[in-house]
Amino acid sequence: MSYTYNFYNLEASFKEYLLAGNNKPVSVKNYISDIKHFFGWLTLYSQSQDTNDVGTNLSSLLRQILTSKSIDEYKNYLLENKIPVKTVNRRLSTVRKFCSFCISQGWLKENPAKQISNISLVKVDLFGNKTLNQFTDYLKSQNLPEEEIVNKDHDIKEFMKIINST
Repeated sequence: MSYTYNFYNLEASFKEYLLAGNNKPVSVKNYISDIKHFFGWLTLYSQSQDTNDVGTNLSSLLRQILTSKSIDEYKNYLLENKIPVKTVNRRLSTVRKFCSFCISQGWLKENPAKQISNISLVKVDLFGNKTLNQFTDYLKSQNLPEEEIVNKDHDIKEFMKIINST
């Protein structure tokens, strides 16, 4: 027998927890939005897992499906769906906060999300980058046709934009 819980039942309690923690209204709004997304994903995830013999005990269910592995799979799901890095990191922060809430309620003993790291935000200075200018100068020194230099420059700039958007 597989049991799934309506995680949305936890939303109001989580919101009270956030408000009691003196979070700003906009932060609470973002936390709630992110936790709704996570709950949707977690519901599908929990249905795909072997959740036998958990009965109706919320604590048992949370300990079984709210693990470092499941949170890492959520992170991978976000990345595979090309969610912007800042959004991924914010959602992971929300999951960490939710796990802290679960600990405060006695449903979890430790925070499984603490083991999941954020995505590093590495930005490359595209237009002030001396290396890019040096590359262009190098291409010119190779006596390449101007069109080829322009194309290579364009390709590099597009690549840099992709790096900066993730």
